[in-house]
Amino acid sequence: MDISEKESLFQPGQPVSPDRFEGREDVIKEILKYFPAVRSGRPQHFFITGKRGMGKTSLANYISDFARNNYSMVTAHIMNDGVHDIDELVVQIIERVLNAIRPEKWASKIFNLVGNYIDSVGFGGLNIKFKPPEDELKNIKDNLAFYLSDLVSNFKDKDGLFIVIDDINGLSETPEFANWYKSFADTLATSIDNAKICIMLTGYPEKFRRLYDHNPSVNRIFHTHELKALSDEDVEKFYTTIFSSYGIDVSPSALGNMTKYSSGMPTMMQEIGDATFWKDTDGYIDDEDALGGIIEAGNRIGLKYLQPLLDNKIRSENYLSLFKKIGKKLAASPNTTFTKNEFEDVLNESESNVFKDFISRSRKLGIIELASSKKQGEYQFTNQLYPIYFLIQSVLEEQK
Repeated sequence: MDISEKESLFQPGQPVSPDRFEGREDVIKEILKYFPAVRSGRPQHFFITGKRGMGKTSLANYISDFARNNYSMVTAHIMNDGVHDIDELVVQIIERVLNAIRPEKWASKIFNLVGNYIDSVGFGGLNIKFKPPEDELKNIKDNLAFYLSDLVSNFKDKDGLFIVIDDINGLSETPEFANWYKSFADTLATSIDNAKICIMLTGYPEKFRRLYDHNPSVNRIFHTHELKALSDEDVEKFYTTIFSSYGIDVSPSALGNMTKYSSGMPTMMQEIGDATFWKDTDGYIDDEDALGGIIEAGNRIGLKYLQPLLDNKIRSENYLSLFKKIGKKLAASPNTTFTKNEFEDVLNESESNVFKDFISRSRKLGIIELASSKKQGEYQFTNQLYPIYFLIQSVLEEQK
């Protein structure tokens, strides 16, 4: 096939579309069993946690799509990355809801209720901006549960409202959000009849713990699910399903290597799958195609996530040298842990002297973490493609 005619179904660097979502069946089943309660007027709250690359946004997209198509709910997805202000969050929530109902014939009644605070913008006025005055915004923020309930009561032929607040990481830094959300949730549960509203938040595990630290009562509000690495069986199914849709066969050893280096992380699965897809030229993924794809994926991951950190946060030549030496050893064996003692014979004096600070700095940046065994002095990379990137840099340096 001519390369200009090829189109990859893999989606590296972006949330997976619901129709291509694979895995997480148990989590999905646990979440969806509460949707009948929402349709009966009992609000529900979910918190999805997991490390970077575990597919939190893709799962939220899948559930949102399911709620819209199978439960006839209005859905609103707020990408909250970088937002630290509740006022801005509230405006985004209302805007997303108004834009979601815009195509409905009955939406004009709701627009009439909030007409003084909305503008149509964009080509043909296709987007709605919500612009309440400051005093009214404060009132909406303090009474968001009642405000949303009033909106939902005017929905026609819809069974409720499903809202995703994706990435609350910035909002979790102060007690304000935790206290506000608890008040919002309590009001929905105790002061409003027939509140057909469901909220899903996503964030890193430590951010959920931060909410708990700010207000321990928030823990009881949420159905919490932490996304762990997918099983090898799920990863293999993911690859075989997508490649077979192209009529491409995969050798068992190539499939094993792609699965091994994916380490159960959806982000890595997408990167390796896409890179390997473009390496294939004959409709059969062999070991050479898979190895080339894994190396390319490692380089992509490094350039996307590691290089900005290295450029901005780590300038020490000793640190970069340590990354390359560790990566060179670990690249061939994903999920391998390491200790300082294993590298004593290849570390020079200056590298050995800064090793402790190197580990501390790398852990703060999220590049290295304590090994899952929790043994003191034993570490691992947070992403198993990172050592491949450092191996590539090491090889390129040697070639130069």
